[in-house]
Amino acid sequence: MRTVFNYRKALREPKKIQQLTENYSLPFPVELIPVINFFIFLGMTFMIGYVIRRGFPHAFDHTWFVFLVGIPLLLTYFVTKIKIEGKNIYLYFIDVAKYYVTIKLPKKRYCNDREVEWMKDSTIKFRKCVKVVDQSNEHLKNANEDDEGEFTINENGRRVGVLPHQESVHSHAK
Repeated sequence: MRTVFNYRKALREPKKIQQLTENYSLPFPVELIPVINFFIFLGMTFMIGYVIRRGFPHAFDHTWFVFLVGIPLLLTYFVTKIKIEGKNIYLYFIDVAKYYVTIKLPKKRYCNDREVEWMKDSTIKFRKCVKVVDQSNEHLKNANEDDEGEFTINENGRRVGVLPHQESVHSHAK
């Protein structure tokens, strides 16, 4: 009997930091991505606070620490918890930007995952209607009434369409 092992959880373990220098290590490991997010948000919050304090010198007199540390902690928490369409928020915004630049701005049109070129044409020309006839050249009331759309069963038991140059085979024939 075979045993199947699932390594998904082990391979998706986030990178963690514990040893900072040769002589100093943290008592517990810290994930790398949230630490990077915190310092990015800390820098952004500091710059915004600095601009506000240049205009209003007494702003954040008693709440500077809360403003400088609390907001980046909240933003870091929300960024790690939010999973839009199962993706990291950064990957989601990168995908949205790619979509906007490659598809939305050039106004591309797709049908069945293929780009449709003819939708860019401003005028659409229709061909003259033709009469649908069967093999005996009799007029059909509807286009779906001919025998080319009927199915038959091949030697492997699969349902296949009847080609126009072949005779129609009854599907329940033995």
